[in-house]
Amino acid sequence: MMRATQLFLCLLTSLLFFSHVQAEEVEAAASEREPRKLSIIEIYSLSNILPRDYIDLQNDLAAMKGVDELQQELPQFHKDLKEMKWEVTISESTPDVSYHQLALLKSKLVKLKIRLDEFNTPIASNISNIQRLYIDWLDKDKTFTEIKQHHQAEEETADFLATVAVVEKTINDAKKMIELQLVPNLDAGKKIGQTQTQIYGLAEKVDELIKDTNELRIQQTSPSMLSAEFYQRLDVRQFKQSGDNFRLFCLYQWGYLKQNLGWVLVAFGSVALLAFFIQLSRSKTSASSRWHDYASHPLLSAIFISSVVFSLVNALSIRLALPPDWNTLLQIPLILSVAFMTEKIVALKWQAVFLRRLTIFLAVTALLTVMNIPHSIFYLFVFYVSAIVFCVSLYSFIERWKAQSKKKVTWAIWLWGLFPIVILITGIGGYDQLAILLFGRVLVLVFVTLVILVMMQIISGLLELGLLFFPMNIVRNNAPTIVRQLVPMIAIAHGVLWLAIALMAMWVYPTLREAFGAVTSLEFQVSTFNITPGSLLVVVFVCYITLLFSRGLRAFLMQEVLPRYRVEKGAQVSITRLVHYAVLTIGLLVLLRILGFSLSQITILGGALSVGIGFGLQAIVNNFVSGLILLFERPIKVGDMIEVNDDIGEVKELGLRATTVQTFDNAEIVIPNSQLITGSVINWTLAEKRARVKVPVGVAYGSDIAEVLKILLACANANPRVLSTPKPSALFLSFGASSLDFELRAWIPDVNYRLDILSELNQDIESEFQVEGIEIPFPQTDLHVRSVDSAVTGGFLKVAGASEV
Repeated sequence: MMRATQLFLCLLTSLLFFSHVQAEEVEAAASEREPRKLSIIEIYSLSNILPRDYIDLQNDLAAMKGVDELQQELPQFHKDLKEMKWEVTISESTPDVSYHQLALLKSKLVKLKIRLDEFNTPIASNISNIQRLYIDWLDKDKTFTEIKQHHQAEEETADFLATVAVVEKTINDAKKMIELQLVPNLDAGKKIGQTQTQIYGLAEKVDELIKDTNELRIQQTSPSMLSAEFYQRLDVRQFKQSGDNFRLFCLYQWGYLKQNLGWVLVAFGSVALLAFFIQLSRSKTSASSRWHDYASHPLLSAIFISSVVFSLVNALSIRLALPPDWNTLLQIPLILSVAFMTEKIVALKWQAVFLRRLTIFLAVTALLTVMNIPHSIFYLFVFYVSAIVFCVSLYSFIERWKAQSKKKVTWAIWLWGLFPIVILITGIGGYDQLAILLFGRVLVLVFVTLVILVMMQIISGLLELGLLFFPMNIVRNNAPTIVRQLVPMIAIAHGVLWLAIALMAMWVYPTLREAFGAVTSLEFQVSTFNITPGSLLVVVFVCYITLLFSRGLRAFLMQEVLPRYRVEKGAQVSITRLVHYAVLTIGLLVLLRILGFSLSQITILGGALSVGIGFGLQAIVNNFVSGLILLFERPIKVGDMIEVNDDIGEVKELGLRATTVQTFDNAEIVIPNSQLITGSVINWTLAEKRARVKVPVGVAYGSDIAEVLKILLACANANPRVLSTPKPSALFLSFGASSLDFELRAWIPDVNYRLDILSELNQDIESEFQVEGIEIPFPQTDLHVRSVDSAVTGGFLKVAGASEV
């Protein structure tokens, strides 16, 4: 038995051992087959995914633009660049090249560079995207290769091999497609780089010429205007050359006009059509309108508007190509239109005349500049025009001094007298380049200022004219008020525009775009914050527009929406106040987002403010929250008659922190909102304006009680301002110390007239009591003497006896 048991245990152990070995072999075989099964699954998955990715790749590559447009524009770029090289070469070989010509040349180079940058940006983006796509498909190829390495050849089937071939073809086609797209983009980038290098080289040459010209300006390059040497330089040949230049100028410009006759006719037709519409708009405006004065001169206004629009488009555009002379010639109509609009800018007539002469001098200066007259003759014109301006200013000064009106000798007279003196002094000293520079820059600044002022008035007038055609009555009726509210923003915008144009006109920046960028991107640091004028303008704009929108929305609700639904006055004020707070909150959030604050930062800022408020601004926050409670629960509304601490008055305003109450003495009481919430307040008109008045009356003892009650009721019923329902009541209240006490109680329709009606009832009651003989007693006091000193009594009797005698 023992041996059988041992044999059984040996057999059982052997079986367990062999079963364990077999299990390990099966598990090893399964582990060898698992990667192969997994690789097959992944290859089939790739065969399903890659076609979709291939289609997406085709779409991405097809969406890439810039190469074809660049190929079309490159011939024009090369043509413009060739012309620029020629102009730079001429400028380098011309000894007396003007700064004006060099500045125009620099401006053209900058515009050409901006045009090239517009193509460089998409090309660079294309190359970056192509690189990303190529790396993505290389990763797909690497993954596919790794999957194939885990697969054994003996298990390959025909279907499997076809799938692998499709996957390989898709990957290879994708890489070839990417390479084909990369080649033209790289070629385009290379051409752009070469063109940029050429533009940069030309810009360096122009900068050197400008630098030399600037150094020449502060040098004495001419004899004194008071010396004979200067006038000896002037000979017949220079005047003959001026005539020849004028004739050539006219012939060239006439030829250009004939070549572009169609555009000229379109320009004249546009101005005429605009003048026609301006004439029509005159009938839509009143004499007090901002637009009326300009509508009265339609042709002048049309020329000004057309010239300003063209000048701005020409300054901002990088494609509008005009001959250099026409950039200046087209400013002459604008200058002349401003000359005849000076009376609309300044109040005094002499100032308008003076500014008109200056603008005409500027027009002549511009014309002489494009005619390319000899330097000496142009300098002669500048010097004697400055002398004329000085004489005019001196004459104005003397006339006002003789009139003994020293206050009329304004700073403008001193300024315009100082301006020609500086030019005359520089001319006498022989600094002809500096004199011409100062003369031109001052006139240009005056002209730009006048243009901006006229633009402000015209834009305000056009805005008011446009509001007159708005479909809402409230906007049409309040058009002048709306424009008046927008004037500050219009002035700020025009101020920035004036600064940018002035910087460009003074040749500080070659283009208006660069001037705008410089004005808005100038940084200055306050603590750890970098502040730019652009960010300040955004803050001012958002805050002002938020307040203006809130004011307009409240006016619209108060005048149009809420009265239509017969909402009472107090409810109207509460609704509009809540709308005001909501708009301010939205405006603040928008401003924070524009300034770059994220939602988490705004939350942290709110938490920090709440902590600060909890420690230092408890009273203010308490009043603010109380104000919100008053607005939502509305226990007190604007127009209610309330009584607080024995003061009675009408609620005039429910503010953010306090409520204003106007008493009957016309005194304004400012009550913190928290007192109205936590304290006791009597609101006479919370539910309705109807109220009850009480008239206390005392009559003498012995009077007929029934007659008194009858008189009181008769007086109440006879008053027309006492309500018949509820009926008046007369009550006998008590036996007073000196009188029988009655009280008349009557209802009145409006508590605001409570004191007036109370006065009328008192007068009627007193009159009726006199007729009926009912006495209103004086207060009486009975004195009972129980014991008195005999000495006092004797003294009193002696005094009484003496008085009798």
